[in-house]
Amino acid sequence: MNRKEFLEILRSQLAGQMQEGKAAAHIRYYEDYIQSQVRGGRSEQEVLQELGDPHLIAKTLIDTDDGSTQEDYGEYSSYGSSYGNETELPHQQEKRWKKVIDLSTWHGKAVVIAAAAVIIVLLILIIGVAIPFFIILAIILYFLSWLKKRNDQ
Repeated sequence: MNRKEFLEILRSQLAGQMQEGKAAAHIRYYEDYIQSQVRGGRSEQEVLQELGDPHLIAKTLIDTDDGSTQEDYGEYSSYGSSYGNETELPHQQEKRWKKVIDLSTWHGKAVVIAAAAVIIVLLILIIGVAIPFFIILAIILYFLSWLKKRNDQ
């Protein structure tokens, strides 16, 4: 499959499934992405292989389409302004942002507090196990140095 076939499959899968302007923006983004990667020295085939199946990409885009109009996005109505020169794919970018904890909500703060509590408990447990070990080691080393001094006399 070449770039033209990839984009044509993507176009045909998006047609009628989302607003025409949004579908065109998705197509434009993938076309720009492929071209920029090829200009960067990668082969077209390698880039297309990385992108994967255009049917699956189209399904992901359709499934994540919230039905809002392009005007609802304001300055982010096209991929040119929302993605800029990033080389990250739209579905990868969405997954990355889902991993961010929102500290403005109570559950975001609770997650951070719970994580801090777990780390503190683990540190206390590690120190609790390490201190007796080091005390015994110090006693043994002291005893060995005492024996050495005694034998040297």
